Amino acid sequence: MEYFVFLVRYTNKTAFFSYVAFINKEFMTHPMPSAINHELIREYWPALNSMLYLNTASTGVPSQPVVQAANEYMVKRSEGRWSYTDTDSLYTDVKLHLSNLLGGDPLDYAFVPSTSAGMNSFGHGISYPDNANIVICDLEFPSNFLPWQNIERLYGVELRVVESVEGSAPVESFAELIDKDTTIVAVSHVQFGSGYRSDLKTLAEAVHEHGGFLVADIIQSAGWADFDLVKENVDFAAGQATKWLCGPIGAGYAYVSARVREILQPRFIGWHSVKNHRDFSYGRKEFREDAGMLEGGSPPLVAYAGFNKALEIVQCFSDKARERKALSNAVHLKKRLDESGLDYYDFDEAYSSPIVSCKYDQAAELEIQLREQRIFCSARHGRLRISPSFYNTTEEIDRFVDIIVEKQRSR
Repeated sequence: MEYFVFLVRYTNKTAFFSYVAFINKEFMTHPMPSAINHELIREYWPALNSMLYLNTASTGVPSQPVVQAANEYMVKRSEGRWSYTDTDSLYTDVKLHLSNLLGGDPLDYAFVPSTSAGMNSFGHGISYPDNANIVICDLEFPSNFLPWQNIERLYGVELRVVESVEGSAPVESFAELIDKDTTIVAVSHVQFGSGYRSDLKTLAEAVHEHGGFLVADIIQSAGWADFDLVKENVDFAAGQATKWLCGPIGAGYAYVSARVREILQPRFIGWHSVKNHRDFSYGRKEFREDAGMLEGGSPPLVAYAGFNKALEIVQCFSDKARERKALSNAVHLKKRLDESGLDYYDFDEAYSSPIVSCKYDQAAELEIQLREQRIFCSARHGRLRISPSFYNTTEEIDRFVDIIVEKQRSR
């Protein structure tokens, strides 16, 4: 399936227009609407008609164009119709989309296998002075605590852990542990279990005051949240396509600021991480100067073909429209939980996200029962985690709450 892509990039990220016209007219990506058009949503995500899916914090639902794009890549490969030029164009398009969505320049982005791989590439790529410490919190997903525990073991760095309270880890708690020897503050923009949204900009100010770096796991915010990594003063960030960006598993990315690139010494090297990487002749090679210095080898192109389309589709809707709809769905969910007498973590608006952690007896058992009925949510930390996205409706949320309340009553 052939298509044309027309992109206009505004460097101040105030607007981004993406129009994709397929020859067969099956799918078309429209200019960004100010509100979510659910007719368009159901056109792109027909699978949502056959299930009740409130589990995007686990994995997002790939749209039909994403499935088609991945399949199209494989068909072209099988027919000998995919070239180096196609590969380079795909790399360029994905990084352009990432910079428009998340801020910065395409040169600030690298392809990495996963969020974990991104964190490790930074953690092992800088030097640590004597008495250095790293500050994290106890809410993190393993991708953002195991790498730092390993850094502590290998390099003798002190790992300081903020103790959360009722699912939150406020800036003030981090500030108590940050000092002149803090090299890294590593935090998830949105916590996977509780849904707490971190104040990246204030954390950046706190660690930058001592010359350290702010490292952010953005896998639970990229795709629904309206933010800019440059404006938030983040030094390094990592994420993956598979959650709120609704892309394939295996298409990871890292944001590497110019400040970090000046001092980063990658521990691994491969043919794709060096200058003039199409020169395959033997000789000494130098690392690339852009974020691609972290790209050791060939990324899984089928995943990035899907990711490229996922980024196009997500950006059919403005950043503000996606954030507004996702958060309004969460507000509606909390209202229904209140009416049903179900407790949940509740944060001030600035720290809220579409992830809602609800107290529910035997949550793991309920998750399994619901999955058998094609109703999807997750059990995390003994609680029910519900994560509606911008593609969900309030009617779906009402159905979900009615079902779990009825199941609770019937026990």
